[in-house]
Amino acid sequence: MLGPVIGAIFAIVTYPLVLAVIQSLTADTGEFVGVHNYVRALQNSLLYDALRATGIYALLVLPTEIVLGLGLALLVQRTVRSAVVKAVIYIVAMIPLVVPPVAVGVIARLFYAPGYGVINQVLMRTGIVNHEIGFLSNPLLAMLSIATVDIWEWTPFVYLVLFAGLQTVPADAVEAARVDGAAGWALFRHVEFHYLRPLFVLILFFRMADVLRVFDHVFILTGGGPGSATQVLSLYLYRIEFKYFDSGQAAALAVTILLVISVLYSLVTRVLPVENR
Repeated sequence: MLGPVIGAIFAIVTYPLVLAVIQSLTADTGEFVGVHNYVRALQNSLLYDALRATGIYALLVLPTEIVLGLGLALLVQRTVRSAVVKAVIYIVAMIPLVVPPVAVGVIARLFYAPGYGVINQVLMRTGIVNHEIGFLSNPLLAMLSIATVDIWEWTPFVYLVLFAGLQTVPADAVEAARVDGAAGWALFRHVEFHYLRPLFVLILFFRMADVLRVFDHVFILTGGGPGSATQVLSLYLYRIEFKYFDSGQAAALAVTILLVISVLYSLVTRVLPVENR
């Protein structure tokens, strides 16, 4: 009975992984080169530019999404009593998650692009600025622009996960805490966070994995520019494979990223243990 499931996992995960490992250890001619591709990948200075851009991107989006998602979840949980209103908020929050990432990038470009960008047009017609702002040509503004797109797209995911977690908090535990004088931050810190801890592990792991492989809207908005200011790791990997046709180095980077994600997950689960204490 498990045969079809195991076969699907092998076809989708195991087989491509084995091919990537083999490719990372061989040259384009098929000759075995050992860790030579890994050495070349680690010696490439552009890799560290991509790591720096990815790190800045992660520092911008992850804390912001978690804080906004948690704040919205607590706000809805504590202030909205109508089931209809909660359902409407749930449906609205689902919209960014079901829009294809490429479409998200195209829509974002309509806001930030020079010449016809909505934001520049509004700012200029209202007299706030006299000339266009180079959202996609300035390194700092370009990074902030792609970060805001990610925040818009994935904050609802954090909200939905944490709001669902808040529904599992026993009402009697909340009432007992209120009787003891807990409210606001104290109620969250001593009662609700106890039940949300496993969900924070889930969110951190999935979002860190997403940050390491973010591609679509960055490619559409900036293409990694200006210069290499927004060339995140996945975009760098794409260029190594499809622009420079260096399959060995690309495979080595892919395997390395997989190992990094595994290590990050291990660290997250140690900092925020999954088991409730």
